[in-house]
Amino acid sequence: MGNLIDKIKEKEQERQKEFSVLFWKPEPGQIVEGVVEEIGNTITEHGDAEYVQIATDEGKKFMVFLNSVLHKLMEAEEVKVGDRIAIKYAGLVESKKSKRKFKDFILVKEGSSDSQDAKH
Repeated sequence: MGNLIDKIKEKEQERQKEFSVLFWKPEPGQIVEGVVEEIGNTITEHGDAEYVQIATDEGKKFMVFLNSVLHKLMEAEEVKVGDRIAIKYAGLVESKKSKRKFKDFILVKEGSSDSQDAKH
C-alpha cells in the first residue's frame, strides 16, 4: 500500500513543479537570464501565444511570451532548448516607419558571435 502513496507524492511533486513557473512581466531595463527549458505554444485569454520557458541560476522558472520582436530575435539567434540566453526588455518604443508603439527587446545567446537586437 505504501507504494501507491509514494506514487501519489511523486505526482504531487510533479504538479508543484508545473505550477512553479512565473510569468515574466518586466519593467524597462529588466533582464532575465537562464537556460531554455521549453519553447512552445499555449492558449491565453488573448488567444494563442508562443512562449519560451527559462530556468534561472537562482532556481526560478519564467515563462516569457514572444511578441513579434522576440520571435524574430529567437529565430535570428537560432535559440533552442538547452541554450543559455539573456533577454532585456528595452521598453516601449515608437516605430520610425509606422509611428506605432511596440515592446522592444534585446536577446543574446551564450556562444553566439554577435548579439541580435531589433532594428525598426
